[in-house]
Amino acid sequence: MKTYYLKIRDKFINEITHGSKRREYRLANEDRQQIKIGDTLVLVSNQNKRNFVKVTVKRIETYPTWEEALKNNWQSDFQNLYSSLDDAIKECQRFYSRDEVEKYGIISFEMEPIHVSYKNVSVLLDTNIIIKRESSNNVSVEVANLFHWFDKENIKKYIHALTKDELSGHADMRVRQAMLAKTNAYLELPAISLETDEYFETILSKYPQDKNGIIDNALLKEVYNDNVDILVTDDNLILLKAEELYIRDKVLTSAEFLRIFENNYPQQIEYKMLKVKLKEFGEIDLNSSFFDTLREDYDGVKFDQWFKKKAQNNEKAYVYESDKGLQGFLYLKVEEATEKDYSTVTPRLSPIRRLKVGTFKILSSGFRLGERFLKIIFDNARKYNVEEIYVTLFEDKRDEVKRLKSLMEKWGFIKWGYKPNGEAVLVKSLKDYRLDKDIKFNYPLTPDKRKYFFLPIYPQYHTDLFPDMFVQNEDIHLYDENKAHRYAIEKIYITGAFNIKAKPGDYILIYRTGNRLPKKYTSVVTGIAIMEQSIETKSIKECIEICKDRSIFSEIEIQNIYKKYPTVVKLLDYIPFKNKIRLDTLYENGIIAQDSGPRPFEQLSEEHFSAIYKLGMEE
Repeated sequence: MKTYYLKIRDKFINEITHGSKRREYRLANEDRQQIKIGDTLVLVSNQNKRNFVKVTVKRIETYPTWEEALKNNWQSDFQNLYSSLDDAIKECQRFYSRDEVEKYGIISFEMEPIHVSYKNVSVLLDTNIIIKRESSNNVSVEVANLFHWFDKENIKKYIHALTKDELSGHADMRVRQAMLAKTNAYLELPAISLETDEYFETILSKYPQDKNGIIDNALLKEVYNDNVDILVTDDNLILLKAEELYIRDKVLTSAEFLRIFENNYPQQIEYKMLKVKLKEFGEIDLNSSFFDTLREDYDGVKFDQWFKKKAQNNEKAYVYESDKGLQGFLYLKVEEATEKDYSTVTPRLSPIRRLKVGTFKILSSGFRLGERFLKIIFDNARKYNVEEIYVTLFEDKRDEVKRLKSLMEKWGFIKWGYKPNGEAVLVKSLKDYRLDKDIKFNYPLTPDKRKYFFLPIYPQYHTDLFPDMFVQNEDIHLYDENKAHRYAIEKIYITGAFNIKAKPGDYILIYRTGNRLPKKYTSVVTGIAIMEQSIETKSIKECIEICKDRSIFSEIEIQNIYKKYPTVVKLLDYIPFKNKIRLDTLYENGIIAQDSGPRPFEQLSEEHFSAIYKLGMEE
């Protein structure tokens, strides 16, 4: 396969990168006819040579005229650019003369953008990285952290044969011997005969061809020819050469690669409230009888081996423990589009980024523990920015699994298919909101069109109903008791309001009223809930039935307050703000009138909501 470099108008780079422009049209001269299916095109902006996109040629077609070339695909390839086919033809005719088109015709390259994946890659390490890693007195913390990620992600680390030669020339004999001994722990990159092209030679001929230059060029050649996926180096000259070779996305500094890992694989969310906690596998009792059914399902010793490997890698899982021992366990794993297991599912799973619910088991608790675990799944899915969540389970093997499957189906998981071992595969999409389904099914997605409302809650009820929205000065141990309404995603709010304007899918800003003066410093917006439904109940019995296990009030308390508060509002717990927004900040931003406070279900503008959201979520 060969690489070809073509200039292109800057405005098309982004469209090709995101796959909306799928064909590129050129004069079908002798040079263009050399391009074959499978070759790589580097399309470089004619305005800024640093702006480019790489594509693989998937299909090639030749046409005698511009009209024949464009007539079927001009609208998709030139979205909103031309109002008609004639306009598109007229614009394209500017680039080649009529005689040229008559002689050669027009060639169309159907393209697929090449996106570099940084998962399951092979890595070539420059000498300076080896020194920073293995030095006895100058170890780089950044490089040490990067190697931790390499080990965690099982990334193969290679050195080049010339790296040993370079280390052999180190002036300090003790350092030289120590370094050479340590290089034995690395794989040596296989010696494959690598071709270079004219472009590669032209670019590198501009730089010094001394001993260091020759070694640097050898490393770059390995990446340029795809003998290895990524080159890690902190050498500025190598980075400059890589930029000119248009392989800078595959030649990274240690800091850049570390940042990619930290951004793509952020730490799982830790919850301060309630009793589901994130723990390292090594802290969890593998000998607990809780795991017996999982051993039964997954070949006994294989499950134990899997668990121990996770412990060795310092991985974590969410657990719920009571005085009876382990009662709930959840392991989550982010998978990239390249995941091999997708091909084993029937029907096959499409190649996209997913959150896998790797291991999920709960014992019946009586206080909606399952919903708490689901909230954790959804929170992490949003943090990791995945398109789907999926889980595999033996759906009919035991009652606890049947209950779990039923719960997940209520919250939008749909049976997709099966794995070869008989496990059912349930999938939840986080891409498209389904208008034919209810708010629960779509959660955590919300409708595109929504309105925004305030909901003030007294401090004695606020954190009891929304534990994750607690404020810093609260005693979190007041909420240790396992009450169902605390663990539920669906929350119940009882009010005397009628004709509430908030509709399903609208955002409700939770506002904790102040418990001491001056109120403008102690009243705060703490997070967002999603409106599910408001019900003007007709009787105490109806009200109690709706509120069961989801309200902070007991049946007796509901009976006592019913006449004054007959309307039940169902809310879905959504996002706690990182920063609580005080009432005086709402005053300063003109969101609430001075010397007043938000009223129940008072509407606010999208502009004011955006301002609050930014204040609440900014780092």
